[in-house]
Amino acid sequence: MTSLSRWTFIHVGLMMFLVAFSLNLTLLSPAVHAQPTTLPSTAFVSAPPPGSKGPDDITLLASSGLDGGAPVIWVAFQNGIMTNGTAGTPGGSTQSTVAGYDEASGTLVKSISVTGKVDGMTADPGGGRLIATVNEDSNSAFNLIDPATGNVTTYTYNPNPAVSGNGGTDSIAVSGGQIYVSHSNPNDTMQPTAYIVTLDNSTRTANLAPFFYNNSKATNVTTGMIVQLALTDPDTNYIMPSTSPSFAGNLATISQADGLIVFATLQTTPVLNVLAVTDNKPGNVPPIDGLAVTTSDHGTLYVVDASAGTIQALDTTGYPAGTVFVGEPNDNGNPIIGTLDLTSGKITPFGNTFASPKGLLFVPATPTQMTTTSQMTTSTPTSTSPQIPGFPVESIIAGIAVGLAALFVLKRRRK
Repeated sequence: MTSLSRWTFIHVGLMMFLVAFSLNLTLLSPAVHAQPTTLPSTAFVSAPPPGSKGPDDITLLASSGLDGGAPVIWVAFQNGIMTNGTAGTPGGSTQSTVAGYDEASGTLVKSISVTGKVDGMTADPGGGRLIATVNEDSNSAFNLIDPATGNVTTYTYNPNPAVSGNGGTDSIAVSGGQIYVSHSNPNDTMQPTAYIVTLDNSTRTANLAPFFYNNSKATNVTTGMIVQLALTDPDTNYIMPSTSPSFAGNLATISQADGLIVFATLQTTPVLNVLAVTDNKPGNVPPIDGLAVTTSDHGTLYVVDASAGTIQALDTTGYPAGTVFVGEPNDNGNPIIGTLDLTSGKITPFGNTFASPKGLLFVPATPTQMTTTSQMTTSTPTSTSPQIPGFPVESIIAGIAVGLAALFVLKRRRK
């Protein structure tokens, strides 16, 4: 064998050894735990309160005068009421039910009647109250609810959000004491998308000031181009938390029928970005309704299933703080819960099944819950083989054996 052939022989043998070694590391090393594609789920609420149906919005608020000050999860049941506040059936109810459930046990601790169809509800922890809007298409009104006493104070809008009989208010978001409400069912694309609400308690008036408009200009998140909006269906409002990978501190407004989310900075003249969402159904415009961002590596995602009349509790272990969850109701025949990529707008659905998911709420785990979860989920595969840090010895032995076999074959062929 010549010197050149000998070096070629050695180089080829070494290359085959490295390939075999890499393959064996992949095949024999302990598996990396992937994020679950179906989240562990339990029924938090398995049926509506007696006489109620159609759960929609969900929020969390603790009140010193209720349930010993423990956190209470509040759910609005719409009871078949029409979008203008009239009964859905002859002689049917014209009052929604706002129901409070103990977070730890799921026990119903309070039931409050609110006149009209509650389509927007959120907690205002600074004021120790719930805020609910009713009748999203017309005859809309604004309500403050005392969770402990059940007292409901109704405010009249100024100006009336309806134009030519079309328009109401829907989802509410609160940041730093400032109240934002979406303008639903707008008469045209020149109407406000969202309002800033200022309350006059002496006259029980909710004064509305436009925050931005359905035809405002925004930056397209995926292209970077400036576009003019033409929103037709502003719906869900949500303040993006500090853990969000993008748009932290912004007001996110979902224009449901348009498959768009508009992110607005909270300043006098907001800077707008718009994200078009897509899902697992080609050609579908995802009518997303619920939106929630995790604020901890461990917690529970509560999902309101409107058609089933239930609230499911999903364990989000494995998904880090800043994960964005969205839900699609069954409007387009594709009811899903999934994660949303804020760069591409792509929704990746979970394997969990729902009839028609609506409101979403993320609640971070307590330190005790996190400790318990960690003990249950952090176990790793064990091995009786001796270990080199990062590499199982059986992988190294297998790689060497395959490499030597390759060298032997090459040597026989050279002869």
